[in-house]
Amino acid sequence: MTTTLTGKNQITVPAEITQKLGLQAGALFDWALSDEPNRIVITIKPTRRQLLERVRTIGRASRRPGKDPIADLIREREEDDRLERKASK
Repeated sequence: MTTTLTGKNQITVPAEITQKLGLQAGALFDWALSDEPNRIVITIKPTRRQLLERVRTIGRASRRPGKDPIADLIREREEDDRLERKASK
C-alpha cells in the first residue's frame, strides 16, 4: 500500500489497515526512526480506556483467590481496636 505525504505533513492510513487494527478517529501513533535506512516504526499508542482496562486486569490478577481486601482491612482495624482496649485496661 502506498500513501502520499501532503503539504501539511499528513499521511492517510489505508482503510484496510484501519479496519484490521480497529483504529478510530483520534488514535495516537508513536513514530520512531528505524536502524535500517529509509524505514520508520509506527506504534499505535493505547487509548485511555485500554490503559484503564490494563490497570484493572493487573489489579484483578494481584488479588488473592477467596480474599476480600476490604474485609481484611476491617478485621485488621477491629483487631487493632481490641488490642488498644486491652492495653488501656
